[in-house]
Amino acid sequence: MVTLPQLGEVRDRFEVYRQLDGQVVRRGVVPTASQRPPVVKSFLLEHVRPTAKRPATEPAVILQRLGLETRRIDETLLAVIGTDVVPGDESTAAPRVVGYLETYDPRFFAFYTTEKSVDAQRLVTRWLDSPELDHCWFNSRLLQRFWDKDVSSRGDRLYGRLVFRHESIFEMPDGDGEDEVPAGADDALDDEDSRPPERRKARFVMGDRIGEIRRSLDELQKHYSPLHALYALRFPSRTGRGGHDLYQNGQVTNRTHSFEEHRNMVRYLWRCYQTVLNTTEQAAWQSDEESVSLSGRTSRGVPLIVRFGQKLSPETFDRWVSCAFNKRNRFRLWGQPLRLGPTKVHVYGADRHLWQPLSLELTAQGLTAILPKDTCGNTFHRLVTNIQHYVCPKIEAWLGNREFSSLATFGEQEEREDGT
Repeated sequence: MVTLPQLGEVRDRFEVYRQLDGQVVRRGVVPTASQRPPVVKSFLLEHVRPTAKRPATEPAVILQRLGLETRRIDETLLAVIGTDVVPGDESTAAPRVVGYLETYDPRFFAFYTTEKSVDAQRLVTRWLDSPELDHCWFNSRLLQRFWDKDVSSRGDRLYGRLVFRHESIFEMPDGDGEDEVPAGADDALDDEDSRPPERRKARFVMGDRIGEIRRSLDELQKHYSPLHALYALRFPSRTGRGGHDLYQNGQVTNRTHSFEEHRNMVRYLWRCYQTVLNTTEQAAWQSDEESVSLSGRTSRGVPLIVRFGQKLSPETFDRWVSCAFNKRNRFRLWGQPLRLGPTKVHVYGADRHLWQPLSLELTAQGLTAILPKDTCGNTFHRLVTNIQHYVCPKIEAWLGNREFSSLATFGEQEEREDGT
């Protein structure tokens, strides 16, 4: 990890870019040719859409409410201040820059940091205690779309990397169904000294030339369902070696030697995700709310229907119900489950992002969610992402009468990495 500069050492955006490229900002320090650039982790975060009834809040105000200090670099870039405990004196803490938050538009922010991955993920996860922020959720269908329409056509001899990951945390015999490693931790390995519970936990990495991956992937997915749970995807660099690793929770890790190229990639992903959310919300609210019968009750809203490729066992279903609505659950939902049968539950609840109401029906065969008009499109994508990651890797999903995979589209205007 490369430590970012002290307070007052960065004066403008240009010096921020130099620092994140590994060119030391401090006066009198000359970077050497062999100096390795820092590994920058970027996190795409979502706030509220412009048409929402709830007004947008300045990112500095959001972080201030979370107890974080910021320093303004320019109109759209903030330095985020953290603290280091002074060795031998835990009562004191030295402030330092832990990263930079850039506002792309009132709805989307990007946080750049060189902190270690686990530390960076824990920091961002704590920010989600605020109902005003959420990850940008790149579900497996959207990652597959990037592979099909972008990465797989970049050249057969370039190297690509796909990571498939499914963790059946609700099959755990003990514990609360949560992992100690933060959601989205990249390249986390099991501790060889630990005794993990026996449950389904598939993590499969395909690192090969793009042509080899393309020729093999379809056939492999036919025979092994976790290979439908695409968790991370590498975009090869267009200018040199390395690439940019995109994870489901909107983390993008820079494996190139250029922060400017990395920022262009993050902005490209933001524009694509923005288009996907607009398509999702237009599909959901293009007509008046429907009256939908759910568990014998009529609710108004658009149905999100998810069907599992494999029926859950009664034990797994019970653990899913008991863990899916606890205080810090992966789904970021709140509600009180109402039992309607051995493997059927109804929930009147809310999404912890903006506290939007929703109704859910959970069964061993799938999930139906009724989301009222003006629900943030991020809610749909988070539900689908986490079901595929933690409940069932192979699913079918619809938003109303439209297949969910058809929402993972973006136009030619987004299919450029030019930073504009």
